[in-house]
Amino acid sequence: MERNLKNTLKPFCYLLLISIFTACASLKSDPFVDGQMELTKHNLYALNGKYTRNPVHHTKTHKGDLFWNFYTRGYNVGADSLCAVALKVIDEKQLNVTIMKKDSLIKSRILKGKLKNGYFEMKRRVLFIPSIFLNVFRTSKFRIGLLENGNLTTDFKQIAWGTGFVIIPFYNKKKEFNVEYAKIDRDKKITAKPVPN
Repeated sequence: MERNLKNTLKPFCYLLLISIFTACASLKSDPFVDGQMELTKHNLYALNGKYTRNPVHHTKTHKGDLFWNFYTRGYNVGADSLCAVALKVIDEKQLNVTIMKKDSLIKSRILKGKLKNGYFEMKRRVLFIPSIFLNVFRTSKFRIGLLENGNLTTDFKQIAWGTGFVIIPFYNKKKEFNVEYAKIDRDKKITAKPVPN
């Protein structure tokens, strides 16, 4: 029986190795949305502030959650609309992301990324869960841009695949582009100029 299990898992392991090197969620350099500004090292700190965790235009296609776009796992805020996400730029490659409820800090983490195509693009995240009942390989990319009104615009892409109970395969692709999140504290002025379309 142990030999049969090894023979069953062997192809999956090969497939996993191929996936790690070939399957990836990537974001294209699409045109900016109306009123979007190019992020540079000179205006990156305009991202600092507190934002709603639910999108401005919540629809069936845009069910985004700003907190879960930054975090793959952690505090489950559920549908708590009192929660907000605070951003603080440390430098051109690091961003402090905090989940807050009213004025209380719930969870905070420093995430790595870089300026790319006028966005701050987070480092690719890879999650692998190997087990007897469920095997999951997931890769995701997320980037944030700045709008003229001070809000965020975000793009998120995720690819996940694996097997359930060793033999039942699944594949899932998720994309959410141009999702807007409102800035809550508007005491800081935006000094950058919008990028022409």
